[in-house]
Amino acid sequence: MESIPLNQAKERLDELVHRASQGEDIVIADHNGDRVRLQPVANIEQPKAKRVPGRWKGRIQIPDDQLLEPLTEEELAWLSGENSP
Repeated sequence: MESIPLNQAKERLDELVHRASQGEDIVIADHNGDRVRLQPVANIEQPKAKRVPGRWKGRIQIPDDQLLEPLTEEELAWLSGENSP
């Protein structure tokens, strides 16, 4: 890992971005110490959307006459893997 002072990083930003995109660990420091790490966007884990219970409430409707209806032979075969669509 290379730690580079902020004033030098300003002058060499293009080079540092290129090196970081190639997998090199680049840290930029100021007078208080290390501050930021450069890394490719692909390496940054994107935060997952927060789950919201009941978000689909009222949007999906299953008719009452189909709710408890038994599966057909074809549906059972498909679910068991015997017959793929």
